Amino acid sequence: MRLAEVRGLDREMMVCQASPPEAEITSVFDGAEPSPALLRKLASVLGLHRSDLFVVSGQQVPDELAPQDATARGEIGWLAWSLTFLPHAVPELRELVRSLPRLPRPDRPVAPPPPHHSYPNSPGALVLRLLHNRNLDWTATAKYLYGLGGGPMLSASTIGLIGRGRKALTPDLLAGLGAVLDISSADLNALTGVDPSTDGAKIHPDADEAAELIWNARRLTVEQLRLVRDRAHAIRHERAEELNSGHRCSCGGRP
Repeated sequence: MRLAEVRGLDREMMVCQASPPEAEITSVFDGAEPSPALLRKLASVLGLHRSDLFVVSGQQVPDELAPQDATARGEIGWLAWSLTFLPHAVPELRELVRSLPRLPRPDRPVAPPPPHHSYPNSPGALVLRLLHNRNLDWTATAKYLYGLGGGPMLSASTIGLIGRGRKALTPDLLAGLGAVLDISSADLNALTGVDPSTDGAKIHPDADEAAELIWNARRLTVEQLRLVRDRAHAIRHERAEELNSGHRCSCGGRP
């Protein structure tokens, strides 16, 4: 229970706050796998999203906690440019995402992860699984690492190498990816054994709000996210005078 240690929580405190049977908590502290019911209880105690705690424990995220629409991955990735470069757009788009209702989940099983999202256990794999829990694929992750995390410009395939353990998860990379996840440095260190380095990191000033937007966007459908994309496009035209010439839209009109 490395996350409990970071928070200074011992067995007695966990029992008091989560109200599980003491024997169950004891077995988890001794190395047993927590039950899904216990994970749901512990998430609030640890201050983590419930689905993230399933990922951290190496268990499958239940369908009702999974991203709403796997086909929306491309739309979330498309927003990376707008969240990075459009002036004052992050707060407005964040509120728009928050205002959209959660629609009923389609009456079909949640699609399994694509085969290339299966990784051997490694620190990089855990971080990639947490990013996938935000409905981010390799391409979207590369965009947000560069735009929000101030990280290097990597290809989508290189992001995949991090998940497969073939490219090292360096402190700088973890700091950049952590900005997208909005998970504390202490937690990331406890989970990966890598101490995120912020020395020289150019984290986007709106990274915290953007990470919140990304999290909330996972509950939206692809059609709802297209509304967000259209609003971002409109902002690009409305604030064209605030953009340098290379960032202005050349489509010839507003959407």
